[in-house]
Amino acid sequence: MKKLWMLILTLAFAMSSISFAHAEQITPYAIDKLSGKKAPDFTLKDLAGKDVPLSSFKGKPVLLNFWATWCPYCREERPALIALNKEYKGKGLIIAAVATDKSANRVKDYLKKTPMDFVILMDDGKTAESYGVYALPTSFFIGRDGTIRQKFMGGRDWLNKDSRKMIDNLLK
Repeated sequence: MKKLWMLILTLAFAMSSISFAHAEQITPYAIDKLSGKKAPDFTLKDLAGKDVPLSSFKGKPVLLNFWATWCPYCREERPALIALNKEYKGKGLIIAAVATDKSANRVKDYLKKTPMDFVILMDDGKTAESYGVYALPTSFFIGRDGTIRQKFMGGRDWLNKDSRKMIDNLLK
């Protein structure tokens, strides 16, 4: 009986260690490790097949949004991003939506139903990985100087008072 309890305790300890090791990967520190640092540059294709480097937005504030057509939270926040773009586009804010779908055709079909008038880029997963994107949607505020100001995991109400205040500060 004593051996059985020792085995159970050993297994419980091993399982909690594995769980802790996994949790360690997504701690707030890990999530926020890019804040205050230069945004990793990338070149992604838009839906027309044209190369678009992040550096092409140099000197402009960018809201970089990683999303997918199959993601319910992405679809939920989409109307607010569309409204935000309409309101802030003339003030210099660039919204770049990075689709993580495997098929550009799937994204194009989605856009027929839900048109978006901001930059849509296709990612094969490498850019999302370099930004530490573990969940969708994930968004980044990138300042005019190319520095990541803030990272947001999960859907947001981009039209609420706090979001607008952050965007207004980004535009300064």
